[in-house]
Formats: sequence, structure tokens, C-alpha cells
Amino acid sequence: MKKLLLLGALISSIAMADVIEARLGVDLSNNGKVKYGNGDFTSGFEIGGEYRREVMENLEMGGGFSYNYSKLKAGDAPGVTARGVHSMPVYFTTRYKFKDFNGVTPYVKGNLGIAINSGKLEQKDVFEVKYNSGFYYGAGAGIEYKNFVADLSYNVNTMSSKYTTKIPGAVNWNQKYNSNAGAFTLGLGYSFKF
Repeated sequence: MKKLLLLGALISSIAMADVIEARLGVDLSNNGKVKYGNGDFTSGFEIGGEYRREVMENLEMGGGFSYNYSKLKAGDAPGVTARGVHSMPVYFTTRYKFKDFNGVTPYVKGNLGIAINSGKLEQKDVFEVKYNSGFYYGAGAGIEYKNFVADLSYNVNTMSSKYTTKIPGAVNWNQKYNSNAGAFTLGLGYSFKF
């Protein structure tokens, strides 16, 4: 229910926004590691949108959401299967635009919010690691030219993770911990200004 209320508030706020931006991105690198299970996260992609309103000269604030997908690399252990991590960050965003130079406007930005995650890494009858929701934050810099934007950002998705042993005849062992998946992302987008 909370997710539906949050989504409804986000959609209703879009109608009042000064800038709506559609975005696509690709991870240039990903430094996420799997604590248990001998694996790591690989580069992925994202698609999303943002809305922002100018609150002071050159300073915009608003919110955004995206869908991110990263593959999980299973490592060298035999029989390990990995499902990728699906993530939907919902975040507060702020952007400061510097002085326009011949139609090109450089900017810096920051994001802070939550990410609704799902993903799994397992070895049958040995272990299972599940990835759940956590915090999302990022910072970056970019340029805008005639409503087109391009930026490079570093984004971190902190996932609540649960490791469970599944060895038949043995006592099952559970451990909860956080997994941090940080990625340098090249983003491209188009801004609709109202």
C-alpha cells in the first residue's frame, strides 16, 4: 500500500513540474561484490525519469525513479545459479546549473532515496542469498544542450541481503547483512520544459 501511495504522489507531482526528464543509462563499471557465495555484480542498464522545479536561480529540486538491472556473476563454484538484481530506486534529486556557455550548460547533481530490489544467488542444497530493498544515493556531473542531457554519475545501491544455508541434515544458518553495489553510470536524456 505504501508503494502505491508513493507512486501516486510521484505521478500527481509530475503534472506540476517545470522540467520532466526521460533518461537512459548504462553502467561503465560496477564494484559490487557478493559477501557469501563467491560472486559479484556486473554492469547493467537503467531507464527512468525525473521531475524538477527551479527553487532558486540555477538550483532545481524534485524527484525521480528508475528501473535498473545488473547481472550477478556466479563465480567458480559448480552448480551456482544467479538471477540478476532488479532494482527500482525512488529518490529526491537536486541539480545545480552553472553559467551557460554558448548554449552548453554544465551541472552537478545528487540523488538520495530508497531502492526496491530483488535478486538471488544460490547453489542447490548448499546456500541461497536473497537481495532486498535498501538505500540509494548518487552524485554526478553533466552537460545540457538544447534540452539534451549527458552525465556521468556514481550511484550506490545498498541492499539488505540474507544468506541461508540449505544443507540437508544440517542446521540451517541465516545471516543478514548489507551488500553495496556501486556503479559509474553514463546517462543520456531529454528534458521537457514547461
